[in-house]
Amino acid sequence: MKNLLIVLFLFSTLLLSAQQNIDLNDPIPLDPKVSKGVLENGMTYYVRANDNPQNRAELMLIVKAGSVDEDDDQKGLAHFAEHMAFNGTKNFPKHELINYFESIGMEFGPEINAYTSFDETVYMLKVPLDSTLYMEKGLQVLYDWASQITDSDEEINNERGVILEEERGGRNASFRMQQEWLPVFLHDSKYAERLPIGDVDIIENAPPEKLRRFRDDWYRTDLQAVIVVGDFNQEEMVEQVKEKFSQIPAPENPRAKEIFDIPDHEETLVSITTDKEAQYPVAYVFHKHPLEKAKTVGDYRKSILHSLYNTMINTRLSEKTQEAEPPFIVGQSTFTELFGPKSVYQSAAVCNNGQIEEGLKAVLLENERVKQFGFTESELERQKSALLNQIEKAYNERETRKSINYAQEYQRNFLMTEEPIPGIENEYEYFKTFLPEITLEEVNELADKWITEENRVVVVTAPEIEGTEIPDEEDILALLEEVENAELEPYEDTVSDTPLLEDKPNGSSVVNEKQIEKVDAVEWTLRNGAKVVVKTTDFKDDEILFSAWSPGGTSLYDLEDDVSAGLADAIMAMSGIGQFDKITLDKMLSDKVFSLSPYVSTLREGFDGNSSVEDLETMLQMVYLYFTRPRFDETSFQAYISRMRGTLENRSASPEAAFQDTLTTVLANYHERSRPMSVELLDEADFERIKNIAKERFRNAADFTFFFVGNVDPQTLKPLVEQYIGGLPYFDDREEWRNLGIDPPSGVVEKAVKKGQEERSRQYIVFHGDFDYSTEKAMELDALGRILSTRLLEEIREERSSVYSIGARPSSSKYPDEEYTIAIYYGTDPEKVEELKQAVFDEIQHFAENGPSEEELAKAKEKMLRERELALRENNFWLNILSNTYYMKDGDFSEFGSYENIVNNMTVESVRKAFNTYFDFDNYVSVVLKPAE
Repeated sequence: MKNLLIVLFLFSTLLLSAQQNIDLNDPIPLDPKVSKGVLENGMTYYVRANDNPQNRAELMLIVKAGSVDEDDDQKGLAHFAEHMAFNGTKNFPKHELINYFESIGMEFGPEINAYTSFDETVYMLKVPLDSTLYMEKGLQVLYDWASQITDSDEEINNERGVILEEERGGRNASFRMQQEWLPVFLHDSKYAERLPIGDVDIIENAPPEKLRRFRDDWYRTDLQAVIVVGDFNQEEMVEQVKEKFSQIPAPENPRAKEIFDIPDHEETLVSITTDKEAQYPVAYVFHKHPLEKAKTVGDYRKSILHSLYNTMINTRLSEKTQEAEPPFIVGQSTFTELFGPKSVYQSAAVCNNGQIEEGLKAVLLENERVKQFGFTESELERQKSALLNQIEKAYNERETRKSINYAQEYQRNFLMTEEPIPGIENEYEYFKTFLPEITLEEVNELADKWITEENRVVVVTAPEIEGTEIPDEEDILALLEEVENAELEPYEDTVSDTPLLEDKPNGSSVVNEKQIEKVDAVEWTLRNGAKVVVKTTDFKDDEILFSAWSPGGTSLYDLEDDVSAGLADAIMAMSGIGQFDKITLDKMLSDKVFSLSPYVSTLREGFDGNSSVEDLETMLQMVYLYFTRPRFDETSFQAYISRMRGTLENRSASPEAAFQDTLTTVLANYHERSRPMSVELLDEADFERIKNIAKERFRNAADFTFFFVGNVDPQTLKPLVEQYIGGLPYFDDREEWRNLGIDPPSGVVEKAVKKGQEERSRQYIVFHGDFDYSTEKAMELDALGRILSTRLLEEIREERSSVYSIGARPSSSKYPDEEYTIAIYYGTDPEKVEELKQAVFDEIQHFAENGPSEEELAKAKEKMLRERELALRENNFWLNILSNTYYMKDGDFSEFGSYENIVNNMTVESVRKAFNTYFDFDNYVSVVLKPAE
């Protein structure tokens, strides 16, 4: 439900449609399309049939217990217990669980995963359904996770190193500062002492029986739910779930499950913490409130009020960032659930260094303005219209909603918030009924309810910079008092009733039409030279994806224009369009369901966008205006530069940022066009050059190809394309991108970045070289990366317990040069860097000599085919296929459809040869992050 509140709406004409008589005291009904029940042993189940994606099911086991339930000698063992679910169960000894699911094309991470939080532990599987055995195995895994995890001494001891590396990887400035302010924020609560990652000493030394004690206490049927959503017969699946999970015995004499409170406090609590490696200051003000569970229809109505309020306050705060000297980099205020039995109204300001009080004050003053004067009628009506349009889109797409969205909704229903699940049909009616009658007074009253002096906590985190003052507690309390006593003026909601486009273009007609049968698409060529490619799909009922590109990009400009060219798209988007500044434009378009972003990359310029079926014309009008009446606002430019300076000023203090910048620079062989952005580089940005460059990039429609994919009727689209794209200016000249000569260095290059106070390292090893680009070779490279990643996880993580995450990420390109890279990445103990590097090389050498096993190759091929099966039902996939084929193959689709054959024709020997081709131990870049000396 919460997600729908953020993304929901209906067209304005429906405001006057017939509405149901709804009693606010009625309980919120359960969606009749989900089967929910409680077994005799106390376990809850949710089952729903849903065919998106086809031939797949989402399976979850939810355990209503997490780190807050740990005893003092178990800190970290809730999370440890979650890890152990993948290291042996009664029916899947040791690592057989992962091995089995990988053999049927599932991937550890995206499709087999789990997490532990304060209040819950959640296990997730996505299983294919082309064999009944796959679902039976999936349900058996949930059964084992619920009641039959082995927790052997051997596997517990083997897993300690993996969890310690996970903990090591999270040690950064944010984590250290959180350790200081969280106990203040949570004020004498057990939550303050139960971060899920836990205590290092306990992780390293706790006897296995303590972990088993946690599982015995809390992994029990009355605290568990099974969720099954997918492409199956619902009635049959309900019976299957009941029969299987009823076999788990109910707990005998279960330990009492406490609900731990976060105690109230009358005084304002303040925590100010600094760290030398922090990049910028952040100030928070939290107002804690009891968790309100939505039980009645009236409670649902309240949640709509909350959504209206949250959006309107954040719209006002966003407007502040458009000022020439914005008071903060980012400002935000939101009422939301916290964890445990609390909700929170939180305001946050990401500030410039040395301007913490200014940034925090600006956010709080906007909140105080709402307390004193409220929102305006025009703001409320505008947001009502936006929410109504969003719910209509959600309703229109109800038949194509993803199974994972339903599964996550049922998860939230089972957990602490007990989020209602009335179903989109009921929610649609609620919005139609309640939104028109919600009054401004009701929404404005929330400010006094949420912004209180009781249970208020102020947190400031900031970098330690010599000569930069940080406010102390006395300063913060004085600022709060100043805000509360401030004499403010009401907000003025300036709106425009001028149409976005007053004079519509005459346009030009389609002069050539070509069917692209291989991909069931059509290509139109307009009289002005623009090409338009359209593919109609039924994957989502109210989605049209859009992209466009032209060759050129920033490559056409010399070094002195490099920064200006790189900022052209951002300034163009921030400035508004035509006669409308960004603030006015956003208000005008707030009830439209579309997005459109211009971009200028190294080799191309273009647009990325999407729209509802209803608002396709508005998106095309925006495209037309970006070409014909772009707007460049110097105030917007100054605002952007100011905010960028704030984020970059202390960037070099971060070990992670220094490491990433070094890696980028070394891989580009210190090329002058690959300089990491810095405060000094920002000085090269020139507003006039930005304006001219942006105009040059979007001047000639004849150089562009436009793509539309989704629920688009070509006969409806065609006249719109002829009018708006056909009406774009065109010229006879054509541009091509320029090769800037940015290439990796030859030979072996090894760099060490020695920065940071923590005993942790990150390693990137990047093999690279020339590439004879083809679809077949790109797929072979993909398979190689999958095979190597799986082996590294098995050998370096599972066998050596030396990393938490490790993988090999291949990529290939055709332009500007045909080349490839394979990046191997992991984090570890600084003492193990050289040892693990050699271990990685040994595994690569093994593959180069012997190739993968038949089983390893089969797993990789199955994963590729499974992913392709799902991708073929996604609009994004088809948009990328169309765009990339035009870009790299000049629109030649003759090879399309060969994917399955190419995968199936891969052999152990062909992959062995690929390892020899792409891994040259005399040609790689190695960059490692180590602690400062």
